[in-house]
Amino acid sequence: MSADTSLPAYPSPRRARYSQAIIVAIAFFTAMDIYIISLLVEPIKHELALTDVQVGLANTTVLYGAYALFCIPMGLLVDRSNRVRMLAAAMLLWCVGLLLTALSKGLWLLVASKAVLGIANAITLPACMSLLADYFPPGRRAMATTSYGIGQGIGQAGAIFIGGLGLGALTQLAAGGSDLLFGLTPWRLVSLGFAIAGILLVPAVLSLREPVRMEVEQQGGGSARELWAYRGFLVPLLAGTTFLSGMSTGILSWMPPALTRIYGQEPGDFATWFGTVSLVSVLAGMVAGGRLSEYFRQREGRGSVMRPAAFAALLCVPASFVAMMPDLVWFAAAAIVFTIAFAVAITIPMIAINFRIPNELRGAVMGLYIVTVSLGGAAAAPLVAMASAAFGGDAMLGQGMAAVGAPFALLAALAFWWASRSGNTSPATAPGTA
Repeated sequence: MSADTSLPAYPSPRRARYSQAIIVAIAFFTAMDIYIISLLVEPIKHELALTDVQVGLANTTVLYGAYALFCIPMGLLVDRSNRVRMLAAAMLLWCVGLLLTALSKGLWLLVASKAVLGIANAITLPACMSLLADYFPPGRRAMATTSYGIGQGIGQAGAIFIGGLGLGALTQLAAGGSDLLFGLTPWRLVSLGFAIAGILLVPAVLSLREPVRMEVEQQGGGSARELWAYRGFLVPLLAGTTFLSGMSTGILSWMPPALTRIYGQEPGDFATWFGTVSLVSVLAGMVAGGRLSEYFRQREGRGSVMRPAAFAALLCVPASFVAMMPDLVWFAAAAIVFTIAFAVAITIPMIAINFRIPNELRGAVMGLYIVTVSLGGAAAAPLVAMASAAFGGDAMLGQGMAAVGAPFALLAALAFWWASRSGNTSPATAPGTA
């Protein structure tokens, strides 16, 4: 019997790899843009005469607030529209946001620029994840999805190396009396330079071909009824990502202050070794997450893809005591274990969504995923400060980190295990399922 040639085919491996390279470049660029904010805080604050509260509101709260607010509507649009065009529009929005940043003369234009960047980011992740799922068949999809996270990890490092070195060089030129472009100060030139780089990416994005939507169960976009049918898998998965995000924020964001307060390390002392450890650990964890999820999928079925995430989250429980280690060597060892385990755990849910959820719902589910990550991260940082105060103050930061990180890690592990137990069966009530 001849093969059914009426079924749509995945793009050729060459076309898929080309598209993957552009999507990874987008991940690198957007992550670098977001993380370079930390390098520009001080010069922005001083030139615009802002307070710590104002600059924090503009640079983080507004950006992530817009990201969370628009991710579900943008995800629904991804499920129904041409994703390549949406990505091109997102890149143009990135450039507009960066240009507004470079031109900001006060708080409100800076706030507007970060809101634009947040909206652009709300388009980028759902569109990229949906495209990757249609460029690669299931047997090659896990590592393809992981590559997006790898691009983000390299982008974070690139923000430090490229942004930091560029800002430093421009600052030296300005201090030496050099006439900078149009009289713009160094931080404005950095933002302008990234805006120009983003424009150069737009033609590459438009060179992508919109792939046929594969694994579609309901034409014309998914319905709320169809989404509800996957609640047995999505509820524990999204609960797990909420707890996992809270755990990571409660530990990773407080590691640098812990190094200073508890171990007597100044930023100049730990920047090189801690930055290298973080980058290598994140990349190793993401690659391992992709490999493990594919191994479990082939061996035990698509539901078991979440099982390594549960084990990795459980490993984060003892590693959450990182800032209670007796010396710097033990701190570094615990930080490596924590970062690798977290990278494994955070990589796998996106892979599982691309395997488990039908095409017409993936954008909406990615939007929900972003909301849970944002909520978990927003809650954890102040909880650590409150826990440290309850234990006795700043000197008890390690105890505060463990008090938040360890329970959140345990809850994430239990939720991911629950998701792995419910993921191998198709919901009988889903439209189009047999």
